[in-house]
Amino acid sequence: MVDEAIDLRDSERDLPAHRAADARTRFLVNTSHEIRNYVNEIISNNAEALDSELTLEQRGALATVQSSAQSLLTLVNDLYDVSRLEDGNFILESTPFLLRRTIDHLIKMHSPAAAEKGLDLTHEFEPGLEDWLIGDPGRFRQMIANLVENAIRFTNVGAVRIKVGGETNNSGGLSLHIEVSDTGIGIPEDARERIFEWFAQGNPATARNFGGIGLGLPIAARIAGRMGGRIWLESTPGVGSTFHCTATLQIGEAPDETPAIVDAFVSASQEIPVLIISDVEEERRRLVTTLGETSMSPIAVAHIEPAFGALRRAAERDSPIRAVLLAMGDDPFHIYERFSSALTEKIPVVIAVPSGRRGDATLCRELGVAGYLAGPIAPGDVGDTIKAVINLNEQGDYTTLVTSHWLREGRNSLKVLIADDSPTNLRLTTRMLENRDHSVTAVENGRLAVEAVRLDDYDVVLMDLQMPVMDGIEATAAIRAEEGHGRPHVPIVAITAYDDRQRCLEAGMDGYLAKPYRPQELFDTVERMAVSRAD
Repeated sequence: MVDEAIDLRDSERDLPAHRAADARTRFLVNTSHEIRNYVNEIISNNAEALDSELTLEQRGALATVQSSAQSLLTLVNDLYDVSRLEDGNFILESTPFLLRRTIDHLIKMHSPAAAEKGLDLTHEFEPGLEDWLIGDPGRFRQMIANLVENAIRFTNVGAVRIKVGGETNNSGGLSLHIEVSDTGIGIPEDARERIFEWFAQGNPATARNFGGIGLGLPIAARIAGRMGGRIWLESTPGVGSTFHCTATLQIGEAPDETPAIVDAFVSASQEIPVLIISDVEEERRRLVTTLGETSMSPIAVAHIEPAFGALRRAAERDSPIRAVLLAMGDDPFHIYERFSSALTEKIPVVIAVPSGRRGDATLCRELGVAGYLAGPIAPGDVGDTIKAVINLNEQGDYTTLVTSHWLREGRNSLKVLIADDSPTNLRLTTRMLENRDHSVTAVENGRLAVEAVRLDDYDVVLMDLQMPVMDGIEATAAIRAEEGHGRPHVPIVAITAYDDRQRCLEAGMDGYLAKPYRPQELFDTVERMAVSRAD
């Protein structure tokens, strides 16, 4: 067996360079897919555990596992991108997308990391800037995200700000200029070229203190080059840095009706400012992450005294706090009375407690509490409760108490079909949706999904792209072909660890879920797709 392996390696040396590069790329694609599957299973199982009732020690340990797994997944993706960029197989898509929505989504995804460090993450657009563009939204977002992640990593105090501008060029395209500024450690002049080289950082001490292996900035720079632009920086050590990024994209035309797939592939980010008050650091971090995955912009403080300052600053930015989540120990009601009595306007407050006690609901109604959640709290209930109390407050309803039971009573039960060849993904996704009171049918390949759709009417289909027997693209094409013969349109959501938006669009899919996805992302996508079908 060893001799055979040696022969194979020797024969590969005789391959032409392009064939060897193709073989290396196929190896990396297949290997990264397998690694991603295992890492996604770790992340999904761990996420489910984090959403259960845990001690602080258990939650801290699992949070470390989650962070390490996410970092490993990012590393695998980056190494794959390095190979594609180096061998010339890095292909950019050309599809319509909304610039503001793409940047808004990026901000939403990075707000939890910024909030955890106490940083102010903001963005602004130059007035009159074109919004509908044609290009590769996934790679464009990756390019800017790498700059934002770099800024957050090397900034401990202050802010990270994104400014998006541009002008129409002679060919009718849009020459974008994005600035990502921070108040971080700064970069010495002799290191400003080196940081754009593979696996390089400013100096060894930087790597030890801040982590990373030096791939984010080189990948961003090469993506910018592929988009007809470049990246450069201005920096003052000890004061901060500003990274400038340019790219040239075509200007698109807004359709008469925005297709539902735009909202599914690039999540609409109606940022809802929410204030979290919790005296437990791990709980603050968990709640910021949970709400950051929804259409909310969470701000977290440890006590009610700094809460008033946060309320004032949000109002001064013309982005007033819309709701407050109070999670303060075993007796939050006394704290609520102190807090609410000092408020100058009606802001709905949700109280979250580790475990409920008889009479809590009655007390909430007497005090005028808008929402009440008692552990263990089901995934998605935090975000849904806050959205509900905001809606009720805007309608002038100050008496309804939103609870987990109230949410379940008002939630429609959907019929969902899941097609995925991973038993772990099937089990976890099924459990999450069933805990949400939805009815789930699970199959392990595309052919079985096609047969299931023939036999029953589903509100939404979740379709993995890579499956044996028949993959998700083929299965979607078969379902769409049969819809042309009198069957109703069923929303199909792609599930994939790759950036396959263009393939999904061309195949007739309506939505997109990137692995690994957390419960709130799953619920938002499935329920939004079901609503669009009903409309």
